[in-house]
Parts: sequence; structure tokens; C-alpha cells
Amino acid sequence: MIRFIFVSVYLTSFLLAQTSFSGLNTWTHGQTVGLAGGGYLFSTQNEFRNPAMLPESGRYLKINLVKYPADISAHSIMTNGNKNGHRFGFKLSRLNYGLFKGRDIDNHITKDYSAGDIHLQAVYAKPSNSGRFVIGASGGLFISQIEKVKANVFTFSPGVIFYSRLGEIGLSFQNYGFVFDSYTDTEDKIPSFIVTSFARKVPNLPLVLEADYSYFMVSNNSTFTFSGLLNFKNGLIMKGGVSTKKSDQITDVSFLRNLFADMGIGISYEFEDILFAIDTYTYGPGGFVIAVGITVLY
Repeated sequence: MIRFIFVSVYLTSFLLAQTSFSGLNTWTHGQTVGLAGGGYLFSTQNEFRNPAMLPESGRYLKINLVKYPADISAHSIMTNGNKNGHRFGFKLSRLNYGLFKGRDIDNHITKDYSAGDIHLQAVYAKPSNSGRFVIGASGGLFISQIEKVKANVFTFSPGVIFYSRLGEIGLSFQNYGFVFDSYTDTEDKIPSFIVTSFARKVPNLPLVLEADYSYFMVSNNSTFTFSGLLNFKNGLIMKGGVSTKKSDQITDVSFLRNLFADMGIGISYEFEDILFAIDTYTYGPGGFVIAVGITVLY
């Protein structure tokens, strides 16, 4: 039933041309889950969302599995590298909504069908000669499929990071582009948004804090996200995040659910050149998102 409601809302968004291709903003990366959507400027946690972070990320191969309620799941694999001062990365992510009972126009049961999204991205970044700022951009192809019907979007997301004595300042434009193959004849609107980020290491502590302000163009609303990374000397990393979406998830059902609504938390452990991570995020009325990931440095 929950999955039926989820997909019904998803399909309705196409028909109303409000926030089509909502899968573009669905989390497919474990660390993003544990940071409640924050962490745009954390070097190993940023998922290339601000492409200018590539020079800080090091070289790695990362695999993630994210499990949502109602048997909805997401997977991603990403890697990066550098050559002659140029940094590049690649990411493939998939969102699977599961199998559904098919019915014809007379409500007769037909063959089951599936629904899902695939996003293929290439990322590039180049530091300035002074090292004071980095510019980057990602481009990709987003394919959304329901049964045998497909819709395609070309995505473009540029970003920049400035380094100052106060900390790191980031600006990124997420999910801009154009639709070249739609589900319907109506004009689809891509869920683009702008993110302004600030991150700073706390003096004398192995703690980095970040604040992100996201403005969503189609829905004309905004969100603040606050996240942190605590690095221990033994390779243990703890992370967490909250956002101003908490007020939208509060219900009268449970005090504890309201208390932990819209909260991400995670833990990672680095052993040699391998990083293991498990992360979770709580919805007020809707349960938990759980993610596991493995990163291999090379």
C-alpha cells in the first residue's frame, strides 16, 4: 500500500507538470543519507554534488546501497581520477521502485511491470593557479522508465568553491538542463535548485561543521541543512545532520518519532585503504532509510 501511494504521487507529479523527474533529487549515496542531505563540502562524503570538490576527494571507487520504505531501493557506483592537474569523475546511480500489478483500462489484471530511474554523470573540475578557488561541472543523462515508457533529461550542474581564512564557501546549481523525451505532452519542469554552503573545521577538535541553504526553483521554497563530521585517530568517523524539513514531518502519532524526525546519523570505519560505512535517516511518519557503502582508495 505504501509503495502504491508513493508511485501514485510520483506519477501525479508528471501529470500536473509540477516536479517531474523527482528521482533526480532522491538520495542514492549512503553518506548523504547519514548527513540528512548535507555534506556538499565534505571531501569524501559529497557524492560529486558540488563538482568543484573533486580535487579534495582523492582517488577512490565507491559503491552504495540505499534502502527506502516500501521495497524501494537505490544503488550507485562512482570513481574519480586526475591527469595533468585536471580532475574528473564518473557516477552511475539507479533508483528502483519495484514491481507493480498491471491492469488494463477495464481493471483486468495484466502482466506485472517495473518502474525506475537511471542517472549517468561525468564530472570535471580544475583548481585555479592560486589555489584559492576551484570550478567544476557535471553533465549527465537521466532516464526515467515506467513499464516500456521512457522519459529522458540532459542534466548540467556547475559549482565553485572558495577557500578563505574563515572556511570553505561553496555555490552549486543542481539539476539544470532540458527534457528531450517526455512522458506526456505537457511541459515538464526539472526539479532544479541552488545550494550555498559553508564549512569550517572547529579549532582544536577533529570536527568539521557545515551549513547548506537550498532554494528549490519549481516549488519556490527553501531548506537549511546542518551537518557535521567527527574524525577519530583510529579511523572511526561519525556523522550526522538535521534540516528545517523537520516541521513538515511532525505528527500527532508519536513523541519519539517527532523527536528524531528528519535526522541523519552514520558511522564509517577506515581500515588501510578501505572505508566501510552505514548510515540511516528517519522520516517522522514514514520509517527509516538505511544505507551501506564501501570505498576503496587507490
